[in-house]
Amino acid sequence: MTLLVFFAAKVAFGSPDAAWVAMRDELVAEASDSELAALEGGSDWQKRVLAMDVRAWQFNRAVAMLAWSAEPAPYRGNLLRFGDPRLLVADAAGPILARLVWGNEAQPVRVALAEAVGHTGRAWGPVAVAMYPFEADPLVREVLVEDAKGADKASAPQLVRLGLEDAVADVRATAARAAAWVSPPSAIGDAVLAALDDADPVVRSEAARSMGWLDVEGGWTPLVGLLADADARVRLQALKSLQRLDPVNTAALPQIEVLRQDKDGRVQRAAMGGSSD
Repeated sequence: MTLLVFFAAKVAFGSPDAAWVAMRDELVAEASDSELAALEGGSDWQKRVLAMDVRAWQFNRAVAMLAWSAEPAPYRGNLLRFGDPRLLVADAAGPILARLVWGNEAQPVRVALAEAVGHTGRAWGPVAVAMYPFEADPLVREVLVEDAKGADKASAPQLVRLGLEDAVADVRATAARAAAWVSPPSAIGDAVLAALDDADPVVRSEAARSMGWLDVEGGWTPLVGLLADADARVRLQALKSLQRLDPVNTAALPQIEVLRQDKDGRVQRAAMGGSSD
């Protein structure tokens, strides 16, 4: 089978079978470095994932085999995690992503695979950005967004922006939290500012928290406005971010006296200058 013939056929998303494995193995045996480089540099994210997987099988077969065969272990609550340190290498990114897409795994394993790819270096970022809109599982999308903390400089803000635009509030909240890790702040500031108006209070609170670390231009006024938010978590995070950004001017705000009488004890303590934990 030549590459030309293979790419005339459809690569079915999430439909692994023996024929797919045989096709992949044939590419491992026949594909040249230049052919794989062309696929990795193309616009079709599925072909990019496939090429990354094939390259790993060609040059680091032990890692590729491990990435496809390893079983995740219980980690926390109902979560699973791949803990083998041999997977913490760049060569594992392709096989992990390929297994995520074509491995036909149960949801907990797919979530663990999405988490694992974030520890393989940074080559996975552009592919994760491209595949994100096609991922149906919100838990997988949430983990991919959280992975933005370790993504390359260009992919990190793109993943966070995708997460902030997600229809699922939990994904948006994770994206708002992950935004604090994006550098420079100007790459994500406008999207976090918009998240301060999100309908979900958890998203607003996480966005307010990140604003304290990003120090985005134009963020002061909306944070002050959130001191009167109906949700105590939002008020608390807005207050803490303002204190982090400018403790002197924050202490002089007229809203501080109101917050010292807040019905939420954490907000009261923060307004008094004590610990809110």
